[in-house]
Amino acid sequence: MIEFEGVSKTYPDGTTAIEQLDLVVPSGSLTVFVGPSGCGKTTSMRMINRMVEPTTGRILVDGEDIAAVPTVRLRQSMGYVLQGAGLFPHRTALDNAATTLRLTGMSRAEAREKARDALRLVRLRPELDDRFPSQLSGGQQQRVGVARALAADPPVLLMDEPFSAVDPVVRAELQAELLHLRKTLSQTIVFVTHDIDEALLLGDRIAVFGPGGTVHQYAKPQTILERPADSFVAQMVGRDRGFRSLGFQTDDLPVHPLGERDAQGAVTAHSSEGHSAEGPWRLLLDEEGGPVAWLRGESRIPAGEGHVAGAGLRSALDAVLASPADAAVVVDEGRAVGWLDRNAVLRALSVPEDRS
Repeated sequence: MIEFEGVSKTYPDGTTAIEQLDLVVPSGSLTVFVGPSGCGKTTSMRMINRMVEPTTGRILVDGEDIAAVPTVRLRQSMGYVLQGAGLFPHRTALDNAATTLRLTGMSRAEAREKARDALRLVRLRPELDDRFPSQLSGGQQQRVGVARALAADPPVLLMDEPFSAVDPVVRAELQAELLHLRKTLSQTIVFVTHDIDEALLLGDRIAVFGPGGTVHQYAKPQTILERPADSFVAQMVGRDRGFRSLGFQTDDLPVHPLGERDAQGAVTAHSSEGHSAEGPWRLLLDEEGGPVAWLRGESRIPAGEGHVAGAGLRSALDAVLASPADAAVVVDEGRAVGWLDRNAVLRALSVPEDRS
């Protein structure tokens, strides 16, 4: 657990970065600090490992005042992920991931073995271990940066806008990877971003920072979406917060079984409504059972990623709206396992049924 008690930071020129911050980051949580540039979110995170020293107040980690902890020992107990990875250009991916372990005095062989495990944890392909940063894509470099922070298995992980330097597609992949890692990680994570959508996607709790270094709201994502504390938070969240809040509502929708595959490898997935003279829509699957395309007559429309059961009403609504059929495919680990009825989703949203 990380506790901020009356923490302020004022620089010699009189600029106040943080003012009287009182905040508790629960153990094992992923807490996001979000806000516009210059609001003190990064300063607050850097005070946790004493890269920045507070002017007043104190910070405790698991009940211990960090001011009393030697700086080297403190930082060795915390992983740190930089924006843009910050890799050493003359070291391979494997040796970059082993850097912090070597600094603790671990032998090169043992450090490399643990670093290799960390690279597999972030799902970097083994054939990339011996490549230099210039030979890696931006997303691959960032995976190495995360592996480096995780290699020593620190109890606290600090992430400073780690995905902001990559393109939107890679950023989405890295966000999904972090959500996947959260299933196995036990670290307390503090994640800094200026992107409210990223905060809502990743955070167990979100601290919304505003100008002047004040926290306007500290709450769970659903609370921030549904009950913003003031106009500043409402503006940060945006106008479509009602739609985004659907992601936190369980779908509890009946999943209907798929039919048998035909000669084309397609299955029938439909309700009893909305058939044209060309017949019902059929769902084409690949060899592994993943959705490929919706078929009807001469029409062939990409099937998209589908809906993961239990992922929330927003995901279910996205899936049925993107589907040309009156059904949306339900997937589990990329394989089609059933389908949702469009009108069942609309009824769950209290939207009038589509009678067309």
